[in-house]
Amino acid sequence: MFFSVGIIRDLNVFEIVRHPWFMAAFLAGGCAQLLKLALSWWRTRRVNLGYLSTAGGMPSAHSALVSSLATAVGLTEGFDAPYAMIAVGFGLIVLCDAATLRRAAGEHARLLNHIVAKMNDKLDDADRIEAARLSERLGHRRREVLAGVLFGIVVAVAVCAVWDFWK
Repeated sequence: MFFSVGIIRDLNVFEIVRHPWFMAAFLAGGCAQLLKLALSWWRTRRVNLGYLSTAGGMPSAHSALVSSLATAVGLTEGFDAPYAMIAVGFGLIVLCDAATLRRAAGEHARLLNHIVAKMNDKLDDADRIEAARLSERLGHRRREVLAGVLFGIVVAVAVCAVWDFWK
């Protein structure tokens, strides 16, 4: 048998929520999404629940999550620990992806949507291009990434400070 009964009995997936690394990352990413919702409401005075699950916008939830994870690991294990180095490396990949690759994909989607709209304006109904509109909010501006990083660091420091207090 691949898993022994003892291992399955001792396996408690809810133990992860008792760890400051998880809580810092979870709270930073989740609160960043809630902050996007609040900022959207403040600008438009309308609640758009789509902000809870969309990419893009201020602050970057991806950036907040990975920077909070790396900071929490560094604060609990030491910034020279291998876990911290892995978390920083993982975080840098996510940050670069958010600010470059996904941002470029969003710009391409914007251009393609514009091209299809212009072409459809000039074509007969029978020749129109039937294509779903592409999502244009995929990546982040650098300031959105920076705001996410700073937000994530603050959340990690707060979570680790509370964690030390309750030990």
